[in-house]
Amino acid sequence: MRGIKNINFWKLKTNFDKRRTVIIVVLIIASLVVTGAVWASKKVLVVADGNSASIRTIHDNPADILRQAGIYLADKDEFRLSTQAVADGTVITVYRAVPVEVVFKDRSEVVITGKPTVGELAASLGYGPGNGRTDPGEATAVSPMMKVRIAQLTEKLVTRKVPVPPPVIRQPDGTLEKGFEEIVDDGAEGLKEATVKLRLEDGVETASLTVKEQVLVPPKPQIMNVGTRETLQTSRGTVRFRQAYWMEATAYLPTDGGGHGITASGLRARNGIVAVDPRVIPLGTRLYVSGYGPALAADTGGAILGHKIDLCMEDYDDAWNFGRRMVKVYVLAE
Repeated sequence: MRGIKNINFWKLKTNFDKRRTVIIVVLIIASLVVTGAVWASKKVLVVADGNSASIRTIHDNPADILRQAGIYLADKDEFRLSTQAVADGTVITVYRAVPVEVVFKDRSEVVITGKPTVGELAASLGYGPGNGRTDPGEATAVSPMMKVRIAQLTEKLVTRKVPVPPPVIRQPDGTLEKGFEEIVDDGAEGLKEATVKLRLEDGVETASLTVKEQVLVPPKPQIMNVGTRETLQTSRGTVRFRQAYWMEATAYLPTDGGGHGITASGLRARNGIVAVDPRVIPLGTRLYVSGYGPALAADTGGAILGHKIDLCMEDYDDAWNFGRRMVKVYVLAE
């Protein structure tokens, strides 16, 4: 009887040890599962419908994460991740589909879209930077019932005959006063054939780029003499000048205007005092006027603008007979 009792005791002990081992293994596995789940979880921010919620998840699929957050997508709703794949700190933003009016050249239609930007909306309709231009710009956020204009961009190559302007050859001429030029030979235009890439917006040319040119007829240069002489022979001898102009000249009497005979610079109007546009010839400048003589720019006038000059003459008949004519005005060197 004692032997039988000992055998039963050892069987019980063996069974207990086996059960304890199984329990320990199960506990270890459960611990590993829980620990792995904790390590695998990520903190994700979900933004939708004007609200945001931070949740911890073990999911990698954004759709599963949205369902975990209680966010459900309707037809054409979309979402975007702030990272390439779901990771700790990822922001998932939900964009609800809204109606948008899309205007093309000759038609308009309302589309329902969940695209977050005008550029993505245009791309979904088959238009990108290469074949479409949007107004507002591509980076603009989509909002309900906004109006988006899409212009179709196309390109084509055309061949054109283009005139070539003659080059100008300027050569110094000591017989011509400084400031004056004289055309000796008009020259002639040439002709070239140009291959041009046109950029069209809804069929209307907006830009062009010449990609190839071939000269068919070379241009003939225009020859121009450029004055270099800085001296002038007058009744009082040789004088030096630093600039010369052709100007339209008229004459006035000291009693013209207000009748006081006082110029804009405060001097009394008399022969040799002339009115000028100070933006062209500053007041106080010494001049020599062909057919008139030495002069001082000391007056102005409402009608004396640009290359015009008004010459003071003390004799009525002289002023009347002078009329209106072109004269050379020399700005004398100091």
